[in-house]
Amino acid sequence: MFYTDFIEGRKIIRSDLLFGVEHFFTTRELCLFSKEADMTDNRRVVEEFLGQKMATNHPVHGINIEKVVSGKFFYADTDGLLLRKGCAAYMNFGDCVPVILYCDDGGIIAHAGWRGTVQKMAQAAVKRMTTEFGVNVNEIKAVIGPAICLDCFQVGKDVYDGLYGSVTDHTEGFRERYGEYYAGLKDINRQQLIEAGVEQIDVCPYCTACGEKLFFSYRHENKTGYRHSAVLKL
Repeated sequence: MFYTDFIEGRKIIRSDLLFGVEHFFTTRELCLFSKEADMTDNRRVVEEFLGQKMATNHPVHGINIEKVVSGKFFYADTDGLLLRKGCAAYMNFGDCVPVILYCDDGGIIAHAGWRGTVQKMAQAAVKRMTTEFGVNVNEIKAVIGPAICLDCFQVGKDVYDGLYGSVTDHTEGFRERYGEYYAGLKDINRQQLIEAGVEQIDVCPYCTACGEKLFFSYRHENKTGYRHSAVLKL
């Protein structure tokens, strides 16, 4: 279950599935990245809170996962960051799905937009976790952060078909109505995790495009350059 917390009075959200693990998702009140403004001060606030500098990435909507190493803080052409103990990282999102995976030895932050979801980024991250840390799939805890919901994400048939083919169970995450197609990326990523064998999953109920407007929406805010972020420190 997700709950609200604060850093210097600025709202963040966390999952109790990862209680005791330093992780959170920022809101509009603590933006770490924008193409339209300098967010250096907000990043300083978060790094002072964490007690260390964070690594980050430049996404390309693929499934490349890079290991965070000491002294390197930027990873180009990367949609997943693998962290060992002692590392901290953040990743930025407009409407795409943030996925955090955690086991006792490490974790991954993954970026799963519709392209990454079609390529099964969530399952690629699970495989990387089991390979890197030698853990069983049922030891992995997965948290799916705020992202655009089924009602707000209308797609073309080609995108719909690609997403449909990424899972075997289509009970949730898909809607076809009067020739219009809708996809629920959080639901689809959850199903991918289930089909990979992950048993412990928490899904954020918030949509980035509707509801309380806690987050930024690229699609529904005129391609805004502001982003909310997923943060993980081990």
